[in-house]
Amino acid sequence: MAIAQIIITGSEILSGKIIEKNSYQILKSLTKIGFQIEKISIINDDCQRLKKELEDALSTADVIIISGGLGPTKDDITKETIIKYFSLRTYIDETVLNKIENYYKTQKRPLPEFAIRQALLPKKAIILENPIGFAPGLIIKRGKKIIILLPGVFEELKPILENNVIPFLEDSFDLKPLIYKTIRTVGISESEIMARIEEICRKRFKNIQISYLPSHLGVDIEISGKDKKELNLCEKEICASLKEYVYGYENISLEEKVGEILRKRNLTLATAESCSGGLLGSRITDVAGSSDYYIGGVVAYSNEIKKLICKVKEETLKEYGAVSKETAMEMAKGIKSYYQTDIGVSITGVAGPTSSEKKPVGLVYIGLAYSKKIIVEEHHFLGTRKMIKEQAVQMALNLLRKVLESE
Repeated sequence: MAIAQIIITGSEILSGKIIEKNSYQILKSLTKIGFQIEKISIINDDCQRLKKELEDALSTADVIIISGGLGPTKDDITKETIIKYFSLRTYIDETVLNKIENYYKTQKRPLPEFAIRQALLPKKAIILENPIGFAPGLIIKRGKKIIILLPGVFEELKPILENNVIPFLEDSFDLKPLIYKTIRTVGISESEIMARIEEICRKRFKNIQISYLPSHLGVDIEISGKDKKELNLCEKEICASLKEYVYGYENISLEEKVGEILRKRNLTLATAESCSGGLLGSRITDVAGSSDYYIGGVVAYSNEIKKLICKVKEETLKEYGAVSKETAMEMAKGIKSYYQTDIGVSITGVAGPTSSEKKPVGLVYIGLAYSKKIIVEEHHFLGTRKMIKEQAVQMALNLLRKVLESE
């Protein structure tokens, strides 16, 4: 089995200033194609420390992936350290240089001299284009060893890893990967899932590994094995046990799933949001082509906007309050009427941190108006203000999915 080690550089990570995500992405991608990850190191931006980690990795690993330190500043020491360690000759890559120059020219700003450092690359290295930033990824071969340098910015690392590094490694090694499948669920807890499927899988699918990946938005179930037929049967059994809680597979998001249904049925949607502050509309419009079904929405944060646009009655607000089943219902009906859509969805609740005895933090009402149906769900979410907003939007999308799939 091919062995890999991962080295993450960045003093800002060890100081707690940023959250490190790159190692997980690299680990997940490499294990899926059959690599054994021997070690993950997170180190400061220090040349000597990087050299020591590199030497240790070269003694046992076939592939060493180093993330971070490819930028233009003084603390970006990775590329320079590798060049010196292996005594590599360098050159200015014109493609990278032109990209940098064009950016500063477009911005009508002078080109800083230190920015050119990102175009200084080792000769004979394989250049991996960075579709977002300036610093490209690099693949350096030293005998049978492969050293791969990737940017530290997660949004830059991920596409280079998926589009360039993984295909390169698959071509370079005779790998025997496990087959992975991901089942995405919402509205059911990890413990409830285990209670439903653990015994079935343990008795019938002994060669299948099951991993639970919970978050405050739902639980992903990852199953893996070597027999594709057995894996498919296991997936079928799990989905039958969980039924309405499964909304998709692999990387599909809930908003993508909802969008597929709306487009297929030629239905239109409008939204009215209070405590979620436009997050529902943002999630919906994250999907390319959402203009096919999403007409528009309003952040009805104040009672005045609830009355003016969503046509919530004054007496409803006085008697039941802005955070109530009745207000959510009228918001959903009102926004559907305002935009003349097939469906209206509303969210109103208490995201915190302040609350009242009768209406605690986390209390959220989600309304849906569709055809002659008016549905309101009451939820009690836990977590920070941001987490409550995110959960409210997730369950609003899930309510929409459930209603449409039940027809």
